[in-house]
Amino acid sequence: MQRVHVILLVVFLGMAASAATGDLWINCAPGIDIFLDGEFMGVSEPSENGTRLSGLSSGEHTIRMEKDGFALLEFSIPVGPASNQVVVDELGPESNGGVPGATEGEEVEQLVGMIEVMSDPRNCTVEFAGRKTLKEEPILTIPGVAVGKHHIRFESEGTVLKETVVVQAAQLAQVRVDFRNKRVAVTGDASGVRGGESASKEESPRAEPECIEYWVEVMRTSDFDAIEPARSALKDLGFPSYHQKLITIEDESAPPIYKLRVGPIQRRNKAQWVAGLIRNAKFQGVWVVPTECHPK
Repeated sequence: MQRVHVILLVVFLGMAASAATGDLWINCAPGIDIFLDGEFMGVSEPSENGTRLSGLSSGEHTIRMEKDGFALLEFSIPVGPASNQVVVDELGPESNGGVPGATEGEEVEQLVGMIEVMSDPRNCTVEFAGRKTLKEEPILTIPGVAVGKHHIRFESEGTVLKETVVVQAAQLAQVRVDFRNKRVAVTGDASGVRGGESASKEESPRAEPECIEYWVEVMRTSDFDAIEPARSALKDLGFPSYHQKLITIEDESAPPIYKLRVGPIQRRNKAQWVAGLIRNAKFQGVWVVPTECHPK
């Protein structure tokens, strides 16, 4: 099976790992192999409630979904005390990575983002891309959403709200639906906050990045003592210090977070190969991070 990856990074600043656990509900077509952090968890079930992954440690986890003849989908998602309902449409065709208009065998880079929905009350119907989903958990997440504008419809007890959400590459668009006050708030994109049904208006064109480069995030930790052994292990794998980058995130209300990355890498498929090499060296939670770059 050809392996066509869609890698998505979702970064939550200031979130430290803890002993808390949470649940993921995967709503997708039956017969799809589901992997959690590289470990096979089973095949998706034809259940209305989806496939449950329970008792997951708090923090970011990597979900991979595979099916013979279809493109592979891989994304990272945060897990916390609140259950998360993950909704995935049919996997795209294997030949072109699921990108409409691509010719067979053509390598196409599909930039994607993610949409997260929270609502008051919790239970509502979310209609996205022609699919209606009954939201029953505190959080509903839609990964692998193509970059651009998307229309979403929300309904609860006869109240209908609509919103247009702008999805950006490797970014999370958070949607908060307040049925009691008939308001929809969107953060993480340029949609802003609106009441009731969105009014159409002319928007200024969004600046597109000139190019994308890739970094492989090797670890994200609050334990500074874990950094140096990881750096040394990466050197042994052939990644010298000048190809490593340490990012420190400081927050007055939480311990610092350290992110160790390898790069930059110009091509997505090579970055995926590097990520696989590092995973095989027993690093956990490795994923590819697309970032904006500026060609010389």
